[in-house]
Amino acid sequence: MALPAAAVVHNGNGEGDALLGEILAQCQQQGWQLRGLVTEQGKDLTSKKPMALRDLHSGEIFVISQYLGRDSRGCSLDMGGLGAAGEVLRRVLVEANAGNAPDLVFINRFGHGETQGRGLSQEFAELISAGIPVLTLVSEKYLDGWLQFADGLAETLPLERTAIEQWLGSVAPIALTERTLV
Repeated sequence: MALPAAAVVHNGNGEGDALLGEILAQCQQQGWQLRGLVTEQGKDLTSKKPMALRDLHSGEIFVISQYLGRDSRGCSLDMGGLGAAGEVLRRVLVEANAGNAPDLVFINRFGHGETQGRGLSQEFAELISAGIPVLTLVSEKYLDGWLQFADGLAETLPLERTAIEQWLGSVAPIALTERTLV
């Protein structure tokens, strides 16, 4: 049984954010109830701008990196900031349990932390287990981790509009597909 989850594979340099942003905006215009986290500011190689996520529903910004110093080569991910952003996803689960599940949850990345069972891995697992469609991006570098996490039950998609839209069509809410067919 396939799960309503898919990861769009990218090469790890932040590409995909713009395309997924356009597609998600298009879904919202079509009436989809979207929740989740999108990349507001990706990794800045100069370390001048912090990484940040934006709540698709409220617009709230979450800074998820910390400045470690100019010459630092360590991971700058701030687990406290990521945990605060994860509250957006945990709130979705509460709403879904109250009968108000969204049509789609987008989570900006399945990355290193998630491959280790940290980061937002618990939120990913709970959303997918609840049957809520989840879409994310995964770097080629972490693709094996995604495949192991999904246990062959979720899809991987190329970074191509047509493939992503086709998958979205397969999980589209019935009310939306009936509306677009009319």
